[in-house]
Amino acid sequence: MCIKCEIGLASLSLEYLFHPRSIAVAGVSGDSDSFNAGLRYLLIMAESGFKGSLHGVNPSGNEVAGFKIYASVRDVPGEVDYVISAIPARFTPQLMNDCVVKGVKAVQFFTAGFSEIEDAGGKKLEAELLSIARSNGIRIVGPNCLGLYCPETGLSFSPQFPRQSGDFAFMAQSGGNSVNCVCEASSRGIYFSKVISFGNAIDLNECDFLEYLADDPKTRVIGVYLEGARDGARFARILRETTKRKPVIVLKAGSTDAGVRAAASHTGSMAGCNDMWESMLRQAGAIRVHSIGEVVDVASVFLRMSFPKGRRALLIGPGGGASVIAADDCARAGLVLPLLPAASREKMKQLIGTETGGGFRNPIDLYRPDLLKQAVEAVGDWDEFDVLLAHLPFELYGLMPDATKDAIRSVFVQAVLSLNESLFKPHAVVLHASTAD
Repeated sequence: MCIKCEIGLASLSLEYLFHPRSIAVAGVSGDSDSFNAGLRYLLIMAESGFKGSLHGVNPSGNEVAGFKIYASVRDVPGEVDYVISAIPARFTPQLMNDCVVKGVKAVQFFTAGFSEIEDAGGKKLEAELLSIARSNGIRIVGPNCLGLYCPETGLSFSPQFPRQSGDFAFMAQSGGNSVNCVCEASSRGIYFSKVISFGNAIDLNECDFLEYLADDPKTRVIGVYLEGARDGARFARILRETTKRKPVIVLKAGSTDAGVRAAASHTGSMAGCNDMWESMLRQAGAIRVHSIGEVVDVASVFLRMSFPKGRRALLIGPGGGASVIAADDCARAGLVLPLLPAASREKMKQLIGTETGGGFRNPIDLYRPDLLKQAVEAVGDWDEFDVLLAHLPFELYGLMPDATKDAIRSVFVQAVLSLNESLFKPHAVVLHASTAD
């Protein structure tokens, strides 16, 4: 089957995961102040505005925090599309059999204690769950995962997640990194179409979810956290096709011996050779990053900046070592810093002066952020660059009194706003902030 057809079919086959009409959570107990995982799922989705019906399951029955609790998934009235398992691993085969009888379409296992614990019993349990699922047309998310976040439908696994939808999607083998990414991004005004925490991925895996997101009309940019791949060759094919349509940002963990060991005990993943991954990601057109912060940084650029027509960059910064480091970073990223022509350099000298010993060739050393707009306008008639990169050193003022920092901050903000008003080419501004800010 051709890869484009494969992506289209994946899109059609997984859409229902994010639009269930009814959800049952197995393993609900305690009260509204309880840390019981099953109850937390119910409360979070109720607070997130889930549009379908929510049901709790526990053999003891009764009522918890206003939710009627059923003894079994079989006893839940009406159809159940999606089940979340928050019960001990040893009870999961019976839960799967109950889901078969009920006609459930998908089961997400928050439950851990499978192959990630490097125990033969855990692997055997995974195999048993997968056998039941495949024999009966049920899809599995996980096990050992937090599941799905879709603000549009109210699916969520954290009470701090925004209800506002966006066009950034993130898929991760790590639940913790999924939470970190949403918190970091939303604090910067970036919101999500979907977030997928898929854990051990015994059934639906990174290939399936990337296929789906590639064809999802509500997703413009895709972020990926991976420790390893179930099917490396298939993932590379899907990734190569996806990057032709949407930017894909990949945080590949497990790139050292220590990281490989950690990945094996976290999600049971085989991390693979770092050089092989580096080569594959580059050839596929993905952007590799090394932290959740970088995932959000790069996503922010793609979501908020028009695409440059080429690789030629004009770099403006505080000068000195900071500009040297920035120039190296640009070169490593494949950008070219063309030499500023003599006429433009002369304009810069007149604007900035030479007392501080700054450079005007590219990078341009600019110690005063209030002159940023004038500096850009001074090279406005130069057509030899495709993108402007400005890095501003707010960190230099981190130990100053608050009143002084507030005044300086307003200068930086005004500089960025004025740049946005005057520049006719794609541009990105990086503010270096201290830990105090």
